[in-house]
Amino acid sequence: MEAAAGVQPLAPHRRVELAASAAAVQLRVLQFGAALLPLVYWPWTYDSYVLPKLLLARTLVLVLAALLVIRWMAAGAITVKRTPLDLPLLAFIASALLSTIAGVNVNVGLFGNYTRYDGLLTLITYAALFWLAVQALKDGEDARGLLRAMLVGAYLVALLAIGQWMLDKLHGVAIPRAYGTIGNANVLGAYLVMLMGYAYYELSRPRQAGSRLIAANALCLLGLALLLTVSQSAWLGLAAAAVVLVAGGQFRALPRRWQIGSVAAVVAVLAAAAPIIGSRSTDIAQRIGIWGDTLRLIASRPLVGYGPDTFGLVYPRFQSAEWVLGYAQIDKAHAELLQVAATQGLVGLAILLWIMAVFVMTLWRQRRLPVMWPLLAGWVAYQVVLMVNFTALGSAFPFWIFAAASMVLMRSTTEARMVPSRSRVPAVAGGVVAAAGLVALAFSAVVLPYLADASLRDAVIAEQTFRPGDAAAAAARARDLNPQESVYAAEAGNVAFGNQDLAAARAAYLDAARLGTFSPRLFRDLAVVDSDLGLQNEALAAAQQAVYLDRFDPANQALLAQMSSPSP
Repeated sequence: MEAAAGVQPLAPHRRVELAASAAAVQLRVLQFGAALLPLVYWPWTYDSYVLPKLLLARTLVLVLAALLVIRWMAAGAITVKRTPLDLPLLAFIASALLSTIAGVNVNVGLFGNYTRYDGLLTLITYAALFWLAVQALKDGEDARGLLRAMLVGAYLVALLAIGQWMLDKLHGVAIPRAYGTIGNANVLGAYLVMLMGYAYYELSRPRQAGSRLIAANALCLLGLALLLTVSQSAWLGLAAAAVVLVAGGQFRALPRRWQIGSVAAVVAVLAAAAPIIGSRSTDIAQRIGIWGDTLRLIASRPLVGYGPDTFGLVYPRFQSAEWVLGYAQIDKAHAELLQVAATQGLVGLAILLWIMAVFVMTLWRQRRLPVMWPLLAGWVAYQVVLMVNFTALGSAFPFWIFAAASMVLMRSTTEARMVPSRSRVPAVAGGVVAAAGLVALAFSAVVLPYLADASLRDAVIAEQTFRPGDAAAAAARARDLNPQESVYAAEAGNVAFGNQDLAAARAAYLDAARLGTFSPRLFRDLAVVDSDLGLQNEALAAAQQAVYLDRFDPANQALLAQMSSPSP
């Protein structure tokens, strides 16, 4: 059979074994990745917190996709599980694509801003991770195992965050906040509060005393880390989760001695935490001011918005006051619904509300299942945090894995099976093409971005240690490896400026501006370079752009006044 083509088909029993092995590996990879995603921190890149998580998520997606293709080839059939969220997610990605094309900066819309990466490609990664996680989960038992793996990861994240808080306290930080390997206290809070409902569910299930003690230990550690984030939005999310659990009658599952012990523990924690709770005051007027400005921004382009992750490029035009003193730039609306409306317009906002409604309705249909209430509590808690913050991939990647497990636990998947042609040659050829495509994606989406950011770190270190030649070489390497990242072009400009290579500095700064940046400093430096090159009109334009991005900074105003004054 197909001897001329040199294709030797596997025996039927070997194909079944290969498909089963691929499925088992797929599940283990998903569990390991779900636990590791929030834990990963890599000091050998310049962005040690966010980029490593993005690259790991991309790697996880590619590995899961490769294993799924192997399963399909071994089984001789393409089996796909569908969920009620599939269509809304596709619509949301289509909306983001439209907003990217019609947006103010296509490059930023595609790739996002440095340390945020909230562009179209990341939205696609969220959807791909959700879809592939659903494909990897055979049944509710697999989904529960996945959630337990996530709890293991959350336990380690909480432990490290508490340790980091203690070190900051010992080093005299005035108001220490736990952020751990996530890198941001609010994002850590969103991640932890999402899983605490399920952690409580594991505690409340009828089990041996030893198992309950372990579950109680995990829940208490997550709660302590959540407290030390000093994140009011996360605490609000926890309160919302508690309301959901009470409404679902979940607290009745605990024996009376556990209820009394839980209440006593909560009282003790609140008493001990009173100084922490009162240590940080958040001025709600800041958020309200940003939200008011954002409404005017949305009204200026209501249908499709300005493009994913472009908020920082556009917001200065609508900013009415210096809402946050000492903060670099406001690049988010600090309210998820407003953020989506600003970047994807009312079309994107409507689809986001559709996604939310579908998720809640899917869970509500299975409200007789005890596990539904903890899942709903986690979803509500996460969304409450986002309502006064924004999506950040440190918590968003775990959320979409959580969503996949929820769909499977709610028995909301349907299976479609397609048997292709009996000929093995097209199947093998398709597998080879898929493998080549995945390798190419891994190189371009994982390897190159990693090498580029490691080179940026080398450039900054060389610049700080007065090695201009090494700094220039490393900055150029970063720029070549990842030419769509404006920060790498900006660093090349900074190094050239320091070396008095004004022409090279100007070219790099202009490239960074074209790629998309909301850094006033870059335009101040560009104005100085243009002035030194005798390009007075260009220098004035650069100074005006710096003022546009932050008119509240006296340095920007002073430079504009200098560039506007007639030459002696």
